[in-house]
Amino acid sequence: MQTLLESTMLLCFGVAWPLANLRMMRSKQTEGKGMAFTLIILIGYVVGAAAKWVSADAGQATPGVFWLYTINAGSVMMNLALQWYYGQRRRGQVKWPVTAPT
Repeated sequence: MQTLLESTMLLCFGVAWPLANLRMMRSKQTEGKGMAFTLIILIGYVVGAAAKWVSADAGQATPGVFWLYTINAGSVMMNLALQWYYGQRRRGQVKWPVTAPT
Protein backbone atom coordinates (compact mmCIF):
# COMPACT_ATOMS: atom_id res chain seq x y z
CA MET A 1 0.00 0.00 0.00
CA GLN A 2 2.86 2.38 0.83
CA THR A 3 4.44 1.91 -2.61
CA LEU A 4 1.08 2.47 -4.32
CA LEU A 5 0.56 5.75 -2.46
CA GLU A 6 4.11 6.90 -3.15
CA SER A 7 3.77 5.97 -6.82
CA THR A 8 0.50 7.88 -7.09
CA MET A 9 2.09 10.98 -5.57
CA LEU A 10 5.03 10.76 -7.96
CA LEU A 11 2.73 10.23 -10.96
CA CYS A 12 0.72 13.33 -10.04
CA PHE A 13 3.88 15.40 -9.75
CA GLY A 14 5.17 13.69 -12.90
CA VAL A 15 2.24 15.14 -14.82
CA ALA A 16 2.43 18.58 -13.17
CA TRP A 17 6.08 19.35 -13.94
CA PRO A 18 5.95 18.82 -17.72
CA LEU A 19 2.76 20.90 -17.83
CA ALA A 20 4.52 23.67 -15.91
CA ASN A 21 7.44 23.43 -18.35
CA LEU A 22 5.12 23.73 -21.35
CA ARG A 23 3.36 26.71 -19.82
CA MET A 24 6.70 28.42 -19.15
CA MET A 25 7.87 27.76 -22.72
CA ARG A 26 4.66 29.24 -24.11
CA SER A 27 4.62 32.31 -21.88
CA LYS A 28 8.41 32.76 -21.69
CA GLN A 29 7.81 34.13 -18.19
CA THR A 30 9.46 33.08 -14.94
CA GLU A 31 7.51 35.28 -12.55
CA GLY A 32 6.36 33.45 -9.46
CA LYS A 33 9.07 30.82 -9.87
CA GLY A 34 12.05 30.84 -7.56
CA MET A 35 15.17 29.01 -8.66
CA ALA A 36 16.11 28.29 -5.04
CA PHE A 37 12.71 26.69 -4.42
CA THR A 38 12.99 24.60 -7.59
CA LEU A 39 16.52 23.55 -6.64
CA ILE A 40 15.28 22.36 -3.24
CA ILE A 41 12.61 20.26 -4.97
CA LEU A 42 15.26 18.83 -7.31
CA ILE A 43 17.44 17.88 -4.36
CA GLY A 44 14.42 16.18 -2.78
CA TYR A 45 13.83 14.06 -5.88
CA VAL A 46 17.51 13.12 -6.14
CA VAL A 47 17.62 12.12 -2.46
CA GLY A 48 14.37 10.15 -2.89
CA ALA A 49 15.84 8.28 -5.86
CA ALA A 50 19.04 7.63 -3.91
CA ALA A 51 17.02 6.26 -1.00
CA LYS A 52 15.26 3.80 -3.32
CA TRP A 53 18.58 2.83 -4.91
CA VAL A 54 20.22 2.17 -1.53
CA SER A 55 17.22 0.25 -0.18
CA ALA A 56 17.14 -2.16 -3.11
CA ASP A 57 18.64 -5.55 -2.31
CA ALA A 58 21.80 -6.50 -4.19
CA GLY A 59 20.05 -9.29 -6.09
CA GLN A 60 16.80 -7.42 -6.62
CA ALA A 61 15.96 -5.04 -9.45
CA THR A 62 15.70 -1.36 -8.65
CA PRO A 63 12.11 -0.54 -7.63
CA GLY A 64 9.89 1.13 -10.23
CA VAL A 65 9.40 4.07 -7.89
CA PHE A 66 13.10 4.85 -8.41
CA TRP A 67 12.38 5.56 -12.08
CA LEU A 68 9.49 7.84 -11.18
CA TYR A 69 11.83 9.86 -8.95
CA THR A 70 14.38 9.96 -11.78
CA ILE A 71 11.88 11.09 -14.41
CA ASN A 72 10.50 13.76 -12.10
CA ALA A 73 14.03 14.97 -11.33
CA GLY A 74 14.60 15.32 -15.08
CA SER A 75 11.43 17.40 -15.43
CA VAL A 76 12.49 19.62 -12.53
CA MET A 77 15.97 20.03 -14.10
CA MET A 78 14.26 21.13 -17.31
CA ASN A 79 12.17 23.62 -15.32
CA LEU A 80 15.29 24.96 -13.63
CA ALA A 81 17.03 25.35 -17.00
CA LEU A 82 14.00 27.20 -18.42
CA GLN A 83 13.90 29.48 -15.39
CA TRP A 84 17.57 30.32 -15.88
CA TYR A 85 17.26 30.81 -19.64
CA TYR A 86 14.15 32.99 -19.59
CA GLY A 87 15.47 34.96 -16.63
CA GLN A 88 18.74 35.67 -18.45
CA ARG A 89 16.87 36.45 -21.65
CA ARG A 90 14.58 38.89 -19.86
CA ARG A 91 17.63 40.72 -18.54
CA GLY A 92 19.16 40.78 -22.02
CA GLN A 93 22.11 38.60 -21.09
CA VAL A 94 21.35 35.73 -23.48
CA LYS A 95 21.44 36.34 -27.22
CA TRP A 96 20.42 32.82 -28.16
CA PRO A 97 18.81 31.65 -30.38
CA VAL A 98 20.63 33.76 -32.89
CA THR A 99 18.52 34.84 -35.83
CA ALA A 100 20.02 35.35 -39.24
CA PRO A 101 20.13 38.94 -40.50
CA THR A 102 17.53 39.73 -43.11
